[in-house]
Amino acid sequence: MAEIKNKIQLESYFPYLLRAISTRINVGTSSMLVEGIRIGMREWRILALMADKGIVHNKQITLDSGMDKASVSRSLKFMEQEGLIVGVDGESWRSKPYQLSELGIKVFDTIAADKITRADTLWEDLNKKEQAELIRLLQKLKANVDRVLDPE
Repeated sequence: MAEIKNKIQLESYFPYLLRAISTRINVGTSSMLVEGIRIGMREWRILALMADKGIVHNKQITLDSGMDKASVSRSLKFMEQEGLIVGVDGESWRSKPYQLSELGIKVFDTIAADKITRADTLWEDLNKKEQAELIRLLQKLKANVDRVLDPE
């Protein structure tokens, strides 16, 4: 049998740890029923992004969320049909801007309350300095992702 030459210690391999943490956090919330609308993780990411940024284009959603174009497009179509988002008159016919509707804001606020409670529980064992340092390091890693994936 061949020998493994490039062993990865998963307990200290941060991409594995990030995925494992993310997956565990989202257990039980991968699909939620709010206001009679089934909200999946893709829709939640878009709701959260719009709540944070305001008006966004599908390209910005793709870049900021890490979701592929097709998933973003399908989710935007679903969200618009359900009345969660509304199109905004924009400068480009190729990339329609969207924002949260009144219903979208209500749905976001309902889900966000639970997400904030979960996040607060996760922070319990870290002091404020450790929390700030973790956020700083994660933001630094996020900024490096594009450089690593597209070295040219």
